[in-house]
Amino acid sequence: MKYIDFHHTHLSQIALGCDHYGAAISEATALKQLDIYVKGGGNLLDTAAIYGQDKAGEPSTSEQVIGRWLAANGLRKKLYIASKGCHPHKEDMHRSRISEREMLDDISRSLDQLKTDYLDIWFFHRDNPAMGADEIIDMAQSLVDQKLIRHLGASNWRTKRIEEANRWATARAKAPFVISEIQWSLAHCTPEIWGDDTMVCMNEDEHAWYTEHDFPVMAFAPQAKGLFSKLIAGEEASLSETARRRFLTERNIALVPEVRALSEELGVSPAAVIIAFLTSQKNPTIAIAGSSRVEQITDTLSASSLTLSEEQAAALL
Repeated sequence: MKYIDFHHTHLSQIALGCDHYGAAISEATALKQLDIYVKGGGNLLDTAAIYGQDKAGEPSTSEQVIGRWLAANGLRKKLYIASKGCHPHKEDMHRSRISEREMLDDISRSLDQLKTDYLDIWFFHRDNPAMGADEIIDMAQSLVDQKLIRHLGASNWRTKRIEEANRWATARAKAPFVISEIQWSLAHCTPEIWGDDTMVCMNEDEHAWYTEHDFPVMAFAPQAKGLFSKLIAGEEASLSETARRRFLTERNIALVPEVRALSEELGVSPAAVIIAFLTSQKNPTIAIAGSSRVEQITDTLSASSLTLSEEQAAALL
């Protein structure tokens, strides 16, 4: 397993994505994945108040499963928990939930469900572009002051807004954003193709900023729902309708021979190549690996220490 330096600690460059735990992914499967991940050297779990939440205000089954698992094994102090809050209600994604009351409600619920008294990283799960970045930073400072969170993150925020927020935070000795979470994979996608214009996908301009500022990124959907693995295995028919809509494009299909060639050259699975593409970036990058099956986690971790050369990474673009 590879790690990045992160504020006097080390985070594994493969995080375990815990979306759907206790819902589409059974608790029994989730517990097996958690055990395998930790045994493989992983130490960062990614969840959110909305993960596994059927209706607005209901519990997060993801956080509940993780909380029970942590309580049973005593590993809380050895792991880093990242959660997110203030996500809009699913029925109205353009109505922001960034307010002090909703922030505190979400944090309180997450801490209770995760059975912990602090979060290592907490993200604003969406931005509210109509709200001043300075106001959001000022609001979040109370979470740091109360020691409810150790680090503040921005999930699905554009770099321009992160920069605005951090300029204000630095000038006033307040807690800045120290990590970002966006959609990023070798497979190209856009918010429009994804079907959610409130999210952020990596693009050339965003990537240039992250590289210039050496800013950490947690990348979700890094394997594009198994696109390359399934196409290389001749299993296109097994791609979900969602995967087809978001990732099965001419641009991405053209990359399949390159992924196959590098996989064969290095003697690793296509999944390992895709993860290594991200963990070999110049800026600190963490791939959030999630799956519905136990064996997929094992496959993802099979070459977790792999680093691609600049030439190998460039061949994939």
